[in-house]
Amino acid sequence: MCGLVGIFHPHGTQPMAADVNAMLAVIRHRGPDGTGIHVSDDRRFVGGFSRLAIIDLATSNQPLVQQGGQRVLLGNGEIYNFLELRAELETLGYVFSTHGDMEPALNAEAQWGPDFLERLNGMFALAVYRRDSHSLLLARDRLGIKPLYWARTDSGALLFASEIKALFASGLIRPAIDESVLDSWLLHGYVPGERCLYAGVHKLPPGHRLDIDATGTVTVTRWWQPHAAAITYESDDHARDSLLALLEDSVRLQLQSDVPLGVLLSGGLDSGLITALAAKNSSRPLHTYTVRFTGASRDESPLAALVAKRYGAVHTCFDLGLEQVTEHLTALAWHCEEPLSDASLLPNHLINHVLGRDIRVVLNGTGGDELFAGYGRYFSLPQETAWRRLPRSLRRSALPLIGLLAPSRRWQLQRAESWDDDPGAYLAGHSTQFPTPWVRRLGRQPAAAAQSAAFDLWQGDRQGGLLAADIQTYLPEDLLLLLDRTTMAASVEGRVPFLDHRLVEAALALPAALRTPGNRQKGLQRRMAATMLPAEVLNAPKQGFASPVPNWMGGSLLPVARRLLTSRRSRQRGWFRAEGIDALLADPVTNAFRLYALTMLELSVRIHVDAQARSVPSLTDILDDE
Repeated sequence: MCGLVGIFHPHGTQPMAADVNAMLAVIRHRGPDGTGIHVSDDRRFVGGFSRLAIIDLATSNQPLVQQGGQRVLLGNGEIYNFLELRAELETLGYVFSTHGDMEPALNAEAQWGPDFLERLNGMFALAVYRRDSHSLLLARDRLGIKPLYWARTDSGALLFASEIKALFASGLIRPAIDESVLDSWLLHGYVPGERCLYAGVHKLPPGHRLDIDATGTVTVTRWWQPHAAAITYESDDHARDSLLALLEDSVRLQLQSDVPLGVLLSGGLDSGLITALAAKNSSRPLHTYTVRFTGASRDESPLAALVAKRYGAVHTCFDLGLEQVTEHLTALAWHCEEPLSDASLLPNHLINHVLGRDIRVVLNGTGGDELFAGYGRYFSLPQETAWRRLPRSLRRSALPLIGLLAPSRRWQLQRAESWDDDPGAYLAGHSTQFPTPWVRRLGRQPAAAAQSAAFDLWQGDRQGGLLAADIQTYLPEDLLLLLDRTTMAASVEGRVPFLDHRLVEAALALPAALRTPGNRQKGLQRRMAATMLPAEVLNAPKQGFASPVPNWMGGSLLPVARRLLTSRRSRQRGWFRAEGIDALLADPVTNAFRLYALTMLELSVRIHVDAQARSVPSLTDILDDE
């Protein structure tokens, strides 16, 4: 993993000097092992790279420049099948000057043109400049594991970078908030799609490519979307064996590294499977890491220790405290840029900084829930099912009265209706921190669920559509953004074996009866792990990382939230009705997650727009700058 930045000037525009060194400086945490800059002869393209050396430590510096600058590549991430690609390209006459994973991608683009992306197995954000045609390609991996942002300057140039703050550091665009996305942010906890919190800044969506030609015409094209592989599973055993083989091959590929590597072992099913398969395919003792949070209501570290012992892993358990959340707030907001409502941000931030002392690469279990139905929202709740069994006429007549007596209860019942009418909205309704009554109380309008459009694209059964919707929204916009920012802040590369596209497509081909027999979450995945994990792990309820946000809001975080959200500056923005903010603050423990989300939003705006901070500021400076 690394960081990339650049600027492209179409013909007919006046080349402007972007401060590429400043752009690289603000993402140095992504690549502390060295930087490189390439400037084209006509100065119409400049690319910069900050390297975290993982494979071929000696010769794979970037930018990769071929034929005296005729073709230039910047690549963040890893191409896991680079050895196979290299061998094929060598038979076609290509000669390689490095032993790394990105040079095969550059030659693949030369050989196969636009179709080369389909040959790549990996996580990546790529930029390829072609001098003769004066054109630029930007591309993002299928699942959106690695980020890529872009913006147009007033002069018509195109800026791109791995993080938004690098675009601002160019000196060519000024940060401003796109207020029209706030309703969507409230619903999702992130801004879905191509837009983001900042005006004029675009995300390149997962599985998309951007082409800009010499005239400055930009074309964004989707080159991959989640779909079911053309597989018919003949039996439960066939499904189990096929998917386990794909997962094992993914783990094998992702163990490639020339630097220390480990597995983040939570004690759950996903990371346990990764650990078992990594131990099987590693020629060296596997290093596993578990974190135990002091004062947490649940502790999976004993389960993790069982798995580590079973596979003879060199196991380390760290004890971390979550009490002093205010010490880390500005670091979270600075690194994430867009405010995540996900309260597991702090635990992951702390975990990865601890891991960064020992290793440079960590495998984790992100994606297992989305492939094997690990969330309750993929199943109708019993009380919702009972409500929908009532005659529709009775439900319609009862809702207004229920709304008068209990507005939040009415919203829950309307959410239940969406199980049939709008499955994507059902997903959003079960994950949002801001149900419609609170949205209106804050003076905002309900937004459309991004999951609805994603679900509508699905060609297959209902459960597969729900999974595919989350794979296109919640997974890249929340979980993978969180993974990228928290690992990269510690100069650690996070790898996700469950998100090998071959496994994703094969898992989406499962009928619900095989994936979740008897409506049991992760039923098939438990069968996959049955001979590899202890019974205690197989039968443990799903947990995952969680932050004690209500405890924070009953303690040190509340004064910070109150000061930020009731400040003159915040109220003058006019984004949220003061009465709604005051109502949240009147019951901070019940509304802890909502207040946490709004606090992170206000901090993000102050850090990236008001202060335009080039490094992590202190909370005192942010609070004092009224």
